Amino acid sequence: MAEPSVQPELEALIRDFTAPGAPYELITADVDGTPMPVFRNAPPNLLTLYAEAADAFPDRDCYVYEGERYTYQDVWRTAARVANALSAAGVRPGDRVGIAMRNYPEWVLAFMGITSLGAVAVAMNAWWTGEELRYGMVDSGLKVLFADAERLERVEDTAAELDITLIAVRADTPAHTNWTSFIADAGEQMPTASTAPDDNALILYTSGSTSHPKGVLSSHRAVLHALLGWECAAAMAAELAAPPADADLPAMILTVPLFHVSGLNVQLLSSFRQGRKLVGMYKWDPEEALKIIEAERITQFNGVPTMSWELIQSPNFHSYDTSSLKSMGGGGAAMAPEHARQIDARLPTGAAGTGYGMTETNGLATTIAGEALLERPRSCGRPTPPIVSIKVVDEAGRELPRGETGEIWIHGPMNFRGYWNDADATQATLSDGWVHTGDVGHMDDEDYVFITDRAKDMVIRGGENIGCQEVEAAIYDHPAVSECAVFGLPDERLGETLAAVIMRKPGMPLEADDVKAHVAGHLARFKVPERIWIRDEQLPRIASGKIYKRGLRDQALADLERKS
Repeated sequence: MAEPSVQPELEALIRDFTAPGAPYELITADVDGTPMPVFRNAPPNLLTLYAEAADAFPDRDCYVYEGERYTYQDVWRTAARVANALSAAGVRPGDRVGIAMRNYPEWVLAFMGITSLGAVAVAMNAWWTGEELRYGMVDSGLKVLFADAERLERVEDTAAELDITLIAVRADTPAHTNWTSFIADAGEQMPTASTAPDDNALILYTSGSTSHPKGVLSSHRAVLHALLGWECAAAMAAELAAPPADADLPAMILTVPLFHVSGLNVQLLSSFRQGRKLVGMYKWDPEEALKIIEAERITQFNGVPTMSWELIQSPNFHSYDTSSLKSMGGGGAAMAPEHARQIDARLPTGAAGTGYGMTETNGLATTIAGEALLERPRSCGRPTPPIVSIKVVDEAGRELPRGETGEIWIHGPMNFRGYWNDADATQATLSDGWVHTGDVGHMDDEDYVFITDRAKDMVIRGGENIGCQEVEAAIYDHPAVSECAVFGLPDERLGETLAAVIMRKPGMPLEADDVKAHVAGHLARFKVPERIWIRDEQLPRIASGKIYKRGLRDQALADLERKS
C-alpha cells in the first residue's frame, strides 16, 4: 500500500506520540492472525477501563439522567453488583447477555457489569419489533436479557420459549425478577475476571444489504483501540492547534441510542478515559438539549448531523448560554456543507466537526473539523492517526491511485472480528484485517476521503442503516405484491428517506397505506418507506435481469420535482 501523504508537522507528532516510552507507544501484535499496530499502554480489557476511571475520577459525575446523578464511583460499585448477580445466576465468560431498553442509567450499569465479568454484551435495537427482537435473541443465543417495560411486552414469549432469564428494568411486573431485587444481595467487590484483549466483548446488530441484521462481534482490544485512537488523534490535534484552556470539565449529551456504535463507543465508553460527564435524554428534543447545554455546561455535542442542524436552527438558540460548547458535529451520515458553515458561524468559541466510521470499525475511521471541514465540506476527513489506514480499491481488490473511484477499505486494530454466526458474510467483508466498507469514493493527494456512492444496497436515514433487502422481504410478504424495489431518496433533514416502487398483483387492490401498515407490523418504524409508488406494470430490468433501481430512483426524483 502506498504511504499516506500527511503534513510534515503531523508526521513528526505521530513519531513523537508513538515512540518507545511515549504515552501512545505503538508496537506490533498479532490480532486474529494479522500483524497490527497496537498501543502498548492500552487497557487489556473493559474492566480495567472502568476501574481506572473510578480510581482517577471517583467524585465526578459519570452519568446524569433526568435528575438522577451517578458518579464514577457510583457506577463502578453498582456495576460490580451487576457482575456478581450475573455470576450467581450462572453467567460465565463468553455467555451472551442482552440489553433492550432506552438510555436509562441501568443500560450503562448493565453493560459495565456484563463486560466486567467477561460475558458478551448484546446491545439489542430498542426500536425493533417483537419479530426483530426474536431474531436477535435466537441468533445471539442469549442467556439473560435486561429489558424495560416497553421491550418486555415484545420479548416475553420468546424469552419463555428459549429459557432466557428476563430482568425487568423500570417495569412493575410480578412475572419477572426486577432490577432492584436482582442486584439487592450482590456484593460491591468486583469479581476477578482474567479477560484477555482478544476475548469477545460485544455484539451490535447492524442492518446491511442482506435480509436480516448481522451481529457485529468485537473484542475488548478492538473497542479500546477505537477509544484510544480518538484520544491520541485529539491530543495531537491539540498540540498542533494549541487551543485555549477550558474552564469547564468535559461534558457531553447522549443524543443517540446506546445500541449504536456512536452512542456506545463515541459517547459513553470514551468518557471513561477523560472523566467526562454524560447527560442522557429520554428522547431527542432540540429545546431540551439547549436547556441541558446551559445547565450542565456541555462542552461537546455529538449526534447525527440532523441533530446539530436542528439545534443551531432553533429560534431560541441565542436565548441559552451555549458558551461552554467547544465542538459540535456528528457522524452516521454525511454533514451538509451548509450545516458546517452554520455551526461555525454560531459557535464563535468552537468548531464544527464530523467523521466516518462503521459498526464494523467500532466507529473509528476518519475525522475532520474546523477549517479543514469548511475548505472541504464534502470530505469525511483523513484516516485517524496513528492506527487507521484507508485505501481505495478496484473490483479485484487492487489499490487505486489517488483521485480514482473505487470501494473504500479500512484497516486497524479497532476492526471487528466477524459477523456472529455468519462465516460467509465475514469472509466477504473482512480480509487480512481490512474491512470492505461497501462505500464508494476516492482519496485526494492529501489523504482526504470523499464518499460518493454506496456499493451495498443500503439507505442511511438520520444515522440509521436500513438494509433495502430486509424491507423488500417484508413487502413481498404482502399477498397483493408482485414485485418491489426499495431505495433511498435525498432528504434535507435526514440525509436520506426510504422509498419503494411496487408492482401489484393483477386484480388485487393495494394502496400505499396498506403497504406502510404491513411493513410496520414486521419491522421497526424507521424502516417503513415514507414514499411509495404503486404500479400495474413490471419494474424495469437491467441486462442481468435485476430490477433497475437507479432508473426507478431517477424516475421518483423527477416525479417529486414535478409535484414541488
